[in-house]
Amino acid sequence: MKRLSAALLSLWSASVLCGCFSLQPTYTKEKAAEAVIALCRDEYGLKINAWLSGDTLYVYLPVASLTTTDKKLADVIQKNINHLVVSATRVCLSMNPRVEFLVIVVTDTGQHGIEYRIVNYVTDLVKLQCNAISRNDFAARSISSITQNPLGVGDEEGKYILKEPVRKEDFVCSLITQKISYSAAQQQPNAAGIPPKAAEVSLKDRCLEIHLLEPASGTAAGLKETALAAAAWVVNEYDFDGFDTLKLYGAPPDNAGSEFSRKALLPPPQEANRK
Repeated sequence: MKRLSAALLSLWSASVLCGCFSLQPTYTKEKAAEAVIALCRDEYGLKINAWLSGDTLYVYLPVASLTTTDKKLADVIQKNINHLVVSATRVCLSMNPRVEFLVIVVTDTGQHGIEYRIVNYVTDLVKLQCNAISRNDFAARSISSITQNPLGVGDEEGKYILKEPVRKEDFVCSLITQKISYSAAQQQPNAAGIPPKAAEVSLKDRCLEIHLLEPASGTAAGLKETALAAAAWVVNEYDFDGFDTLKLYGAPPDNAGSEFSRKALLPPPQEANRK
């Protein structure tokens, strides 16, 4: 599973970074799903499904297997995922008005129901195209997950997917969670792929709550500082002002909490230029 997740993450980054999604004639928001389906069908012979849910575009690709050890089949799957990503990105970048989020779902509809999902803030795609952020920075802004859902077995249409609009507050909480988890995993030897969750992050009554989970073996002390830094980075990068305070709780058995104002997470004001 670790090899699978690492390969998929690398593939996603390579797909959106290839130079093949130059802007096409503008697509309307109402026709976004139809446009992605048509591009994949007409240009790559892929049968996919897509839906527009509020300001979120969902794109679904069923595959025979995501865990195959057959190199030839694995190459075909990677190639098809690449085509899907390129098509969805082309549509998102040339829409008017644009959607806010792009959700890519690739599911093993064979016997396992393994689902690989990527959620991206479309503005990040625009920044990447304009060289406003680096390749590594873009990858760090992509929320990725690998789960298993038996409802995905045999579902060629993606009916099992709950197609709710992605809310910015949920994206922010998920991204903070992912950054904390990756930071914790980097402190462990032989860490690879998508790491286990190291925190629970939620927004309640304008309070951003971070509950650190039991750290895995080998995790060094200082996860609280890591969590606070992750929250500050995400809040500032996405100009998120939907909270007034942040409460940070330590992992068991140390469940002690600390409270911070939103202002405390903001970067210090720039010093006036001196002659």
